[in-house]
Amino acid sequence: MNALLCGAMIFSAGTYTSCSYDDELKSRLTVVEGKIAELKEQLSKALTTGASITKATQINGVWTLELSDGQKITIAGGGANITVTDEGDKMVITVDGTRYELPKGGAVSSLVYSPEYADGIVYIGNAGATIKLLATPVVSEDALKNATFDIAEAHELKTRAGSDLFEINGDVTLDGDLLAVPVKAIETVEPGKSYAVSILMNINGTAISSNYFTVKVSDDFSVEVPEEIGGFEVKSEYNYKALAEGFSEITINGAALLKVTNFKDLFTTLPENAEFTVARKGQQPGGDAQEKWDLLSTSLKKDGSWAFSDRPGTSFNSNEERAGFLVNITASGVVKAKIYVIINDELADLNFENALPAGPEAEWGGREFSLDLGAQEVDIQKSIANYEEFFPIIHGATDFFEKWGSALVTLEDEGDVLWNDGEKLTLGSVGSEYAAGSKGIYFFCRGFAIYVPEALATDGKYKDENGKEYSGAEGYGYDHWGAQGVDMNNQFMLNEGRDWGFDITQDGKIKVPASYTGYGLRLGIGACYEYAYGVKKIGGGDQFGLYFFNRRLAPEGAKMPAPKE
Repeated sequence: MNALLCGAMIFSAGTYTSCSYDDELKSRLTVVEGKIAELKEQLSKALTTGASITKATQINGVWTLELSDGQKITIAGGGANITVTDEGDKMVITVDGTRYELPKGGAVSSLVYSPEYADGIVYIGNAGATIKLLATPVVSEDALKNATFDIAEAHELKTRAGSDLFEINGDVTLDGDLLAVPVKAIETVEPGKSYAVSILMNINGTAISSNYFTVKVSDDFSVEVPEEIGGFEVKSEYNYKALAEGFSEITINGAALLKVTNFKDLFTTLPENAEFTVARKGQQPGGDAQEKWDLLSTSLKKDGSWAFSDRPGTSFNSNEERAGFLVNITASGVVKAKIYVIINDELADLNFENALPAGPEAEWGGREFSLDLGAQEVDIQKSIANYEEFFPIIHGATDFFEKWGSALVTLEDEGDVLWNDGEKLTLGSVGSEYAAGSKGIYFFCRGFAIYVPEALATDGKYKDENGKEYSGAEGYGYDHWGAQGVDMNNQFMLNEGRDWGFDITQDGKIKVPASYTGYGLRLGIGACYEYAYGVKKIGGGDQFGLYFFNRRLAPEGAKMPAPKE
């Protein structure tokens, strides 16, 4: 840690303290580099919710800031410059050159929605509605002149959050002691839907959010937005194409879109004050663009900032009539562009099954060794790479094992998607780019069955506690298998395998529980490649193969579980 200078911090009563040697009410401290983004996110959230600092403590060089919204921000030592400055009615915290202004408190300490009807719901149509808010202490007309209002946050009930759904529609006035705030819905809301909305007030440097209230949009809501298409130019690499009725389209490679941080970077020219929105759900092409509208709408901000808020799992190209998803560009309330964004998923038609042949039935250890009792871990990839050691008995061809070390999927002229380094499957440069926000290569278990080891049979037979006989090396009644080529971990492991304590890790480890008593197992093991826009099963067949553990031998003290009822 570097030396810390203690600076002015705000307390709930609105006063502040400082170290005696800091007369300018400034402090500088450093934070661990890995925490810079988290700190900025916390400060940004404080601004969004209108929070102020209520308490600040420093212990052993670590600052803890307690905010009025209940959030706590911890700043430790190590790397980035932080400056805290008192500017009278607010404190300015600068982190690596980024400035955050947090109020000390102010004339308004709370902003509460005052319902006008028993159900508390605000009904809004094309003309908008007026929201009544109680500010405490009461705001005077003079003070109101210095106040600004915005939508702090709005989201459809029971769906993901979004901010570009409503806006302030005119001047805020006083209605007795209440603030009358005119609000209107914009084109991104859906007719007939209900939304939770919060108002943000900024007065004399103090920002504060109201509580949430419910807004019901009328069933016949519609927005007539004037259009004046033009004033923009798309960069040549995105294959701009003009369409009928003012629409257009651009095409961008899937890996490139994952690297885009602002849609403005796709253009050489944009209208002044350009704003970006994902078009309303009903205006999107049918299928994925509508079904995943919540994800899309939260991924693109008005200023063009872009990042998938979640893994899409699709390229939005399944609608044959109209591929892609629709983005509108507006300026001063006028639509300047209606652009379908088409994602070129370069991996969509790439063959991953040819990377490996279908795997055989294979017996772990054969007649030479068995799994021990109790907790242990089996490395699937290591055992496949060293199959002659681990699978002395193999039912079927050995092509799968012999070709394991040379598994390869390549995107022509671009690079490798995945390859085998001789022992394990590894993502190449293309595969890593496309796997952003996804699991990448992961292993799954398609099926699980319990067998009677031959070693526990007498004259080829094993008799359970109820007197029922089973042949050695044969099934014991617990048998669960899923659909071909499907990741069964969520279905099989939760419903069957995990009842026994087994697990399959993403990187291909079989976790054997401490409760394991040496009985025989048969597992169907496979692997998939999950990337931003889809999932590909690796190798031919239903899985890599059917692997038997302790089918022939069993460790000393082995015993079968209770029979299936």
